[in-house]
Amino acid sequence: MKLLNEVFQKIVDSYIIKKNKKLYYYFFSIFKFLISGPIILNFKNYKFYSYLRKKDLSRWMLRNLKEWDKDNILTILNLIKSNEYTFIDCGCNYGAYSIPIAKTRPEINVYAFDASKKIIARLEENINLNNISNINIFNFGIADKIDYINFDDNLRNFKNSGSYRFVNKAHNNLNRVKVYSLDELVNENKIELTKNIIIKLDIEGFEFKALRGMVKILENNNVFILFEFSKMLLENEEDFKNRFEKFIFENKLQLYDLKFNKIRSTKLFEILSKTDTRYQTIGDYILSNTNI
Repeated sequence: MKLLNEVFQKIVDSYIIKKNKKLYYYFFSIFKFLISGPIILNFKNYKFYSYLRKKDLSRWMLRNLKEWDKDNILTILNLIKSNEYTFIDCGCNYGAYSIPIAKTRPEINVYAFDASKKIIARLEENINLNNISNINIFNFGIADKIDYINFDDNLRNFKNSGSYRFVNKAHNNLNRVKVYSLDELVNENKIELTKNIIIKLDIEGFEFKALRGMVKILENNNVFILFEFSKMLLENEEDFKNRFEKFIFENKLQLYDLKFNKIRSTKLFEILSKTDTRYQTIGDYILSNTNI
């Protein structure tokens, strides 16, 4: 097994293979049955461990030799103008956002949150691989208040890659995990904020709960929130459309697409209503209380 890992690592690192994707897919289709990993992906600014387990987020990166959500990460990096920024990664997974952002901008503090112990162990692997010292790790979830919520981190229970998530209904083999609001974490001095805050919310339909738990931060800081808009929000929040529109109005938030074009919330709900039933999300958008 170790020898096969080493052989495939050399294939992945090969310049010729990276230029010939068809040939690489041929090798991948063979080795995915023979090894479990980890294989190290060498991206421009950082490295990332990848495993061959089905539905593992890092497997997609290995299969395609691509960074996860690269355009989103570049959007965040373009927002960071100085060391007076803080990046908060809610639903950090294995560090697909936290690792490249912390590695590229070592002068800022990064806070990474995830309710899964499995996730945190893998995140620590990637931090050590990159010799990163500016990521602060927290093994609990983010919501609107201190509470305990059912959490499922068994990938076999979900269709999508890396879809660890909170669930409203209890069933067998669920963990009860603690959650905090971001406002409470600031009050308890668990996180230290700069004037400018960038927050990534990707917690599988519980993003609005997290949003409601940062009202004080919105009052006192310039905030940019990368917000995944999905049908799961409708499933997890009663009367979500009206409550969401009321929240963004009361907190003086503006909605943008990832090219920083202003967009109305009514347009998002229109897009969501027309989305194919096979798909849960319509993409990521930016909420901000300051002009971009």
